[in-house]
Amino acid sequence: MDEPSSGAGRAHRALALMGLALVALTAAAGFYLHSAGGARQPVPAPAVTSLDWLSAQVGWVVLTDAQGRSVLFHTADGGRSWARQFATIGSAMSVHFLDGTHGLMTESTPFPEANPTVLRSDDAGAHWSPVPQPFGLGPRPVLPFFLDPDHGWLIVRTGRGESLEDVDILRTGDGGLNWTPILSVDPITWISHGVREQGLKRWVWFRTQRDGWLGTLEPDGSVSVSVTHDGGEDWRRVALPEPPGGWTAAGLLTNGWTVGQTLAIMPPRITDSGRGTLVLVDVTRPPGRHAASPAPRPPVVVYRTVDGGETWTDPTPAPAEVDPRLTEPAFVDGANGWLAGGASVWLSSDSGESWTRRGSLPAGRSFVNLAPVDESVAVGQAATGSAPGSPWSLVVTEDGGRTWRELPGPHL
Repeated sequence: MDEPSSGAGRAHRALALMGLALVALTAAAGFYLHSAGGARQPVPAPAVTSLDWLSAQVGWVVLTDAQGRSVLFHTADGGRSWARQFATIGSAMSVHFLDGTHGLMTESTPFPEANPTVLRSDDAGAHWSPVPQPFGLGPRPVLPFFLDPDHGWLIVRTGRGESLEDVDILRTGDGGLNWTPILSVDPITWISHGVREQGLKRWVWFRTQRDGWLGTLEPDGSVSVSVTHDGGEDWRRVALPEPPGGWTAAGLLTNGWTVGQTLAIMPPRITDSGRGTLVLVDVTRPPGRHAASPAPRPPVVVYRTVDGGETWTDPTPAPAEVDPRLTEPAFVDGANGWLAGGASVWLSSDSGESWTRRGSLPAGRSFVNLAPVDESVAVGQAATGSAPGSPWSLVVTEDGGRTWRELPGPHL
């Protein structure tokens, strides 16, 4: 996915996350209503479950209430006014826009219900239509990724154990009207075109119509990234170097966690020049400084590449205070990245080799969501207090995290 300009880079950063559909309820605001008897009963307010912004003025927010109702809102004036655009019940929405007009949305229900539905909008989110998926998928989970509204890929998975998956990869060039199978890995052809049945496939990400990457959590607790240069028909597996503390810090099974639960590997950000980053997160480790002996794996590490992902450097740990839950997306391009933890943000301009701590939120507030736009602008959700039901507000920075101001947020 080319990144020759800030607009294109922003579009590609946003679309890279379509296959993940990882939407979780975060800290919500709390308010009180009088019951019939006059007692004041706590009623949880809607939570922010998706943030997507093109600038400090233009963005989309999904609010989800305790009954599972999700509503998409859009602002074009920095939150001074909000348009209610789309609503659903019982499913989670994640929305990402290429520009001010064209956007894609994933709508998913909990396993083992229907697979994620992909929708597209060509009018800034006012109207949405489904992107057709292949017939006959059944209950098999899928990972969708769209480079743009027309070109997309589907990874269709069939689990055969804690670390074995049969995989089919399909491709479309007409917005899902037609899908072409391009690769299949099954018990008969256990290895096919460089993709193995071993390991849990976590995402597919394309920079162009030909250049793509596939992230896999391996059975031994390590991580690999496979690369393709023919649109996904043939792949070459690249093992990542061990992070500090080694792969065995989590292992295949630690305290009831399988490898698929302990590690999260984020899709890379790679530019035309081949420079890029890849973030690995240990989701079982909270932020904060850890004892040096025995040396644990840092919660967040960053790998770098200068050859388009053909090779990756030894990873560099992120600052210890970074919250592993706030690393997606971390990088807006192959060099510039954001990380958050508590009331602080850290910025990198050298692909994660070093980080600079910037200004903090007002006392008593902490980040629960962060949506970077570019190297200067980011929008976040900041909560007052850490308990569920704590009040929250939207905040924005336009100077690389040095100062933050509050944005008016939408209301159901």
